[in-house]
Amino acid sequence: MSILYALLVCLPALTLAQQFHLYPYNQTAATGFSHVDFNHDGVFDRNELDHIFRDIDHNHDGSVSFHEYSESINVHGHDPHTNHVLHALFAAYDVNNDDVVNHHDYDMFFALSDSNDNNVVEKDEFVHYVSIIFEIADSV
Repeated sequence: MSILYALLVCLPALTLAQQFHLYPYNQTAATGFSHVDFNHDGVFDRNELDHIFRDIDHNHDGSVSFHEYSESINVHGHDPHTNHVLHALFAAYDVNNDDVVNHHDYDMFFALSDSNDNNVVEKDEFVHYVSIIFEIADSV
C-alpha cells in the first residue's frame, strides 16, 4: 500500500504529460521513495509504513477499502490515464482478494521489499521491488 501512497503523492507531477507513463520504472520508484521516506534518513521503516496506513485508513478500522483508497487518490489528484495502474496496484496488495488491504498485506509488502531482512527498506531495495510492481501494473 505504501507504493500506492507514493504513487498517489507523485501523481500530479507524473501526469503533467499528455500520456501517463511509469517508465523508466526505476526513476518513478525513486521518486516514490522520496515521498515515503518522511524523515529523509534514506530508509523506509515501519513507522513510516504505519503512518501511511493510518493516513489512508480514513475510518481507522485497521483496513483500507477500495473506497478509502479511491478517496485518497482523489485528494492527491487524479488523471483518468492512471486508472488501470491504480487498480492494478491495489489488487497487487490485496493478498487474499477480500477487497481490503490490512496490516497483514502491509507486512507482506514490507517483508518482500526488505530483501536483506534488516527491518528497514533501503532506497535500492525499494526501487528494485517497486520497479517490478510498476512494470507488472503498467502491462495490465
